[in-house]
Amino acid sequence: MLSKIIVLFLFLFLGTYSFSQEKAKKKLTTDDFASWKIIPQKQISNNGKCVVYELNPLKGDGQLIIKSGNSTETVSRGYKAEIGSENNFVAFRIKQPADTLRKAKKEKVSKDKMPKDSLGIYLFHHHQIFTYSKLKSFKLPEDNANWLAFLQEPNEEKTDSLKKKKKHSKEPGETLVLFNVHNQDTIQLNNVTEYTWAKKGGALVCIQQKKDSVETRSTVKLFNAASGTYSDLYNTQGWIKKVSLDENGKQCAFLASKDTIEEKEYSLYFAEKETNAYEVVSSSTQGMPVGWSPSENGNVGFSRDGSKIYLGTAVIPKVEPKDTLLDEEKPKVDVWNWKDRKLQPQQLVEAEKEKKRTYLAVYHIADKRFVQLADLSIPQVKSLQKGDADIASGYSDIPYQRAASWTGGGLRDYYLIDLKTGIKRQILESKRYAKISPQGKFVIWWEPSDSSYYCKSTDINKLDAVSLTKKIPVSFYDEKNDRPMAPSPYGVAGWSEDDRFVYIYDRYDIWKLDPIDEKVPVCVTKTFGRRNFTRLRYEKLDKDLEYIPTSEAILLSAVDERTMSKGYFSAKLSMISDPSLLMMDRFIFTDVQKAKENDKIIWTKQNVKTFPDVWISNLAFEHAEKISDANPQQKDFVWPEVELVEWTSFSGEKLKGLLYKPENLNPNHTYPMVVYYYERSAETRYSHIYPKPSQSTINKTFYASNGYLVFVPDITYKTGYPGESAYNAIVSGTQSLINTYPFIDAKHIGLQGQSWGGYQTAWLITQTDMFAAAMAGAPVSNMTSAYGGIRWGTGMSRMFQYEHTQSRIGGTLWDKPLLYIENSPVFHAPKINTPLLMMHNDKDGAVPWYQGIEMFTALRRLDKRVWLLTYNGENHNLPVKSWANRMDLSKRMFAFFNHYLKGKPAPEWMEKGIPAIEKGKKLGYD
Repeated sequence: MLSKIIVLFLFLFLGTYSFSQEKAKKKLTTDDFASWKIIPQKQISNNGKCVVYELNPLKGDGQLIIKSGNSTETVSRGYKAEIGSENNFVAFRIKQPADTLRKAKKEKVSKDKMPKDSLGIYLFHHHQIFTYSKLKSFKLPEDNANWLAFLQEPNEEKTDSLKKKKKHSKEPGETLVLFNVHNQDTIQLNNVTEYTWAKKGGALVCIQQKKDSVETRSTVKLFNAASGTYSDLYNTQGWIKKVSLDENGKQCAFLASKDTIEEKEYSLYFAEKETNAYEVVSSSTQGMPVGWSPSENGNVGFSRDGSKIYLGTAVIPKVEPKDTLLDEEKPKVDVWNWKDRKLQPQQLVEAEKEKKRTYLAVYHIADKRFVQLADLSIPQVKSLQKGDADIASGYSDIPYQRAASWTGGGLRDYYLIDLKTGIKRQILESKRYAKISPQGKFVIWWEPSDSSYYCKSTDINKLDAVSLTKKIPVSFYDEKNDRPMAPSPYGVAGWSEDDRFVYIYDRYDIWKLDPIDEKVPVCVTKTFGRRNFTRLRYEKLDKDLEYIPTSEAILLSAVDERTMSKGYFSAKLSMISDPSLLMMDRFIFTDVQKAKENDKIIWTKQNVKTFPDVWISNLAFEHAEKISDANPQQKDFVWPEVELVEWTSFSGEKLKGLLYKPENLNPNHTYPMVVYYYERSAETRYSHIYPKPSQSTINKTFYASNGYLVFVPDITYKTGYPGESAYNAIVSGTQSLINTYPFIDAKHIGLQGQSWGGYQTAWLITQTDMFAAAMAGAPVSNMTSAYGGIRWGTGMSRMFQYEHTQSRIGGTLWDKPLLYIENSPVFHAPKINTPLLMMHNDKDGAVPWYQGIEMFTALRRLDKRVWLLTYNGENHNLPVKSWANRMDLSKRMFAFFNHYLKGKPAPEWMEKGIPAIEKGKKLGYD
């Protein structure tokens, strides 16, 4: 009896202790955002023995963590690290302290005088960090990284204070420093403007430029890594740019010009085995289009085998005549012409890029032959097999650019270009998706008319197309597509090494298909994915691999569509069998990176309560170890839990959604709820949402920590009725939750959405009064005025969006005017009774600012409760760097919902506003 009493006492004590601990957890506040940490960059060494990652607070100074064996090195403010290929050092940038940068900004220090980054080099063997100040850039060779090169700002010359200081122009270039990682010796070279390593690390080439009162002289210098010495490849009066080496460092190419004017004409030069360089391509070279020359705006590079040099060409820049007019004497006008292929706003957005456009050309070294590949009619050309192939692929969207305003673009004509002759042969016309196989033997494309893949040989003698998927009894297109446009395919996984087979995805599995139609199609995953409602996708672990290695086990990522669990399987595509399960759990697993020399991998896993820390294991995910702990303070705060919910919408469809709840939820209490939405989100069930200031939407973790429920419903659409579709999904889902969970306060439910979600928010409150408050970010309020408007970020017309994509009207304004009116919230403004907060910024490049203004002025005239936040100079969403604006939005949105959903007092900005004369002085939070 006594023992039972003791057990009961312990049970009650532990339960009370546990409850008190739970109650002791804090609610998140906006003050907690700055210290929350993220891991934006991570990598593993080639031998798998070293892992480097950044650990940065959302605001303030971060750290670089270097884990090698049993040792851990922490570098304050380290970032953008690179591990040497020989596994013996790490190079990284070191920021100046945040307080130092803030002080300089406050003192309005000019950009070129701002405190500069330093370079850090950590040597594993010595456990020592070498640092160098005033860093401009650093580079490592991809292989055989025994040297590190970096540019450093030269020290300013000291002047005699007694002498009159004379203004003089800064010497060109920076100080190039070469650091030997074995003996820590350094070699310096002044006035360097460009530098680059050979891929295999045997050589570095740089451009040294010196200037006196008369001329500028440029020198190409080659550094031999084995001997540690420089040699001159070319020296000239004039300018040199775009220096390049082949993989072995035995051949060099660059552009040079002796012009003294700003509009310089360049020629291509070539040097071999440390011999002097000589001109190989100029404006007068045979095959060069008349009036063209090698362009400084194009890249110069070698093919992998070193037999070709690729370069960009363009019209020789013209000397602009001296302007004799005053600025006020010149008209400033954009002339719109109905025949223009692109609208004037799009032309203006792309003007700078067009000025620098170049056209791919090739120089065959052995044959001393120049061939122009791209031209005005086929501007886009891409080499194959890393430049080794004798053909290239090209495409042109020029015939379809004008119609892109209402189609959305994407149609192209595809070509094959012979690298030896430059002859172009059209192989496909008016296709959205087409791709050449890695070896260049086949072209594969998607045919929307019958939702099938087709393939044909690139051999001119074998032009018959083969239907790859038409007879297979599964769909290879997006089965969930609900936009008024042809559905897209699931995609091509890759090809076998010899182009013999192509591997294509259906919704769940991978199929092996024969491009010459001799072998029957085979599902190499043996329909395992379809049988288990699990999507399987190939994970490419070697970025340099151009094919899928079919004779060895590969990694497949997996998503269970029933539970949204994720994981990995192993499969060998040469065998027709069920994939082997490696790991499947209620997490999201991402960012697998493999060591080159063994099967060590790093990866992350996350769910609502688990931050995506860095894990390490072998390829089978065995002996997994977590090697970072970014946010141990999380345990001190109330955190959300998430539940996958299902219901039947008003349209009769079975839908899924997510319900976020505070972990300390008391089922006997009632809680306010915010409904957030954007298309479909159920698959994000296991996403980790760390607390941070808003860019445009609510932070689900922050709201749940503060006693809110957050509901995220999936939405499906019927063409022509996007508003009604949103209503059918969102309202039905909300009502289903109210009927199911008595802890939901049905009288205090809010809405929040941004962009497309902002539109749906604005439209929903014209149809129902069931929501106590609504926040809409960048909402389209008037589809009739938005339809013919411009997406200022791209300069494109918005027509295509309404006819074919997200807005889903499915026709023109003049064909379906009533649908545009019916789906526009502003036409139903008198029916709105729900208090509405909007954010719409004056530089929004996606949804024009006037859409928010139209809604605000309509509701203001109708004497409805409405507020509009406009962040000056900001785009569609507040960028990460706009910390103050994001914090401001977070506080105002939270105060808005707290007032209407929790009954807290309205702050001054809601009650009285902020007069323009008080802008920047008063925030009105109280």
